[in-house]
Amino acid sequence: MVLILNHKYFVGGGAQDCMKKQPSLPLSEDAHPSIAKINSVMCEVNKTRGVVVALLMGVDSRETCRHLSCVLSGLLADLDALDVCGHTEIRNYRREVVEDINKLLKYLDLEEEADTTHAFDLRQNHSILKIEKVLKRMREIKKEFLQAQNPPELYLSSKTELQALIGQLDEVSLERNPCIQEARRRAVIEVQTLITHVDLREALEKRKQPKCDLYVHIPISVLMTCEEHPSHKAVWEVLGNLSEIQGEVLSFDGNRTDKNYIRLEELLTKQLLALDTVDPQGEERCKAARKQAVKLAQNILSYLDLKSDEWEY
Repeated sequence: MVLILNHKYFVGGGAQDCMKKQPSLPLSEDAHPSIAKINSVMCEVNKTRGVVVALLMGVDSRETCRHLSCVLSGLLADLDALDVCGHTEIRNYRREVVEDINKLLKYLDLEEEADTTHAFDLRQNHSILKIEKVLKRMREIKKEFLQAQNPPELYLSSKTELQALIGQLDEVSLERNPCIQEARRRAVIEVQTLITHVDLREALEKRKQPKCDLYVHIPISVLMTCEEHPSHKAVWEVLGNLSEIQGEVLSFDGNRTDKNYIRLEELLTKQLLALDTVDPQGEERCKAARKQAVKLAQNILSYLDLKSDEWEY
């Protein structure tokens, strides 16, 4: 797109002056020694003009704007070194060639500026593309897990792959760019939130099983107990609600003015209020369980805010 636009500018508008006002016909080299050099430079300029057109049209990809600019700058230096004092006609001839070179340099500068802008386009940045690739795979895992008929079959495989995605994000080069840093931070939160959801679903699933020895390897082990305290049971009820809400938040796609956002925010606030009413009665395990549940609810709220703030690169 950039090449086409620049080409239109090159062959139209101000560039027409460059085409209309061609340098004077070569003067006789017998008139002055400098004329031979000017004629030689003019031939090189004409060749370069053809290469510039081919470059802007996308016909010739072997040349670069920077290299052509260096070539033309060298020709300018050659012309500046000529001694044409006292020869008005030769001096005017040289000036016309210099003006022609400067116009070509102008178009090359515009094209190189466009290339530089493209290089700093974050949508084409290598680190951003890597982050987007991770997010794409994370969304596929999320969709598969949330729609699964039998989620327990996916607990181990989902968490294993999600942990691998975290590793890929750790390898992303930040390039001292705050936008890339923020993009990676958000991607890490996205993946970690899904891991937390899988962990919670797994813990809730195992809690349904009757034998206490099945609870040994549950990630949220502090919440597990055989002889359950009433407050501990109340915390688990809240965790069950949080699991359902978190599943909805993971699928949420909107902004803070959406009714669904307001509904989810209210549901999460109610769960926090429910946890405030839980009385551990001095039971340390219940205190730890309630504290962990409160942290989870707050993290889900923060994640909901992150998904709705419409941040872009």
